[in-house]
Amino acid sequence: MEHIAILRQPFFDMIIRGEKTIESRWSMNRSAPFNKVQAGDKILLKRTGCPVTATATAKKVMQFELTPDKVEDIRVMYGKQIGTDKFEDWQDTLHKKYCTLIWLENVEEIEPIEVPRSNGAGWIVVKPKLEQLKFEN
Repeated sequence: MEHIAILRQPFFDMIIRGEKTIESRWSMNRSAPFNKVQAGDKILLKRTGCPVTATATAKKVMQFELTPDKVEDIRVMYGKQIGTDKFEDWQDTLHKKYCTLIWLENVEEIEPIEVPRSNGAGWIVVKPKLEQLKFEN
């Protein structure tokens, strides 16, 4: 499956430079990518307000139902790879209920691809069009 991850700065550039190797998504509900992304999925990387300009592959995925203690465990264990030192307000994650961690590999910049606006969504699951599906007899 393919996904589009919309990223703010400095996180987009940190992924491109290899400083951020885990993309984390924190939410109050089970919204994508929670239960939607798995190892091997292709992720199109898009900076907010820009076209898609990079791709990555999900190497590993972990999902959590959160407590404040679990948030602290995640920060301690994976903080550097997530880029927690760049969060404006790490404390905000203490109130979230769900977290998806996605280890990224094979990050590469590509020629820009224009995609429709996400209307505020930070993650989009790309569903193939019916005519693109191949059926075997």
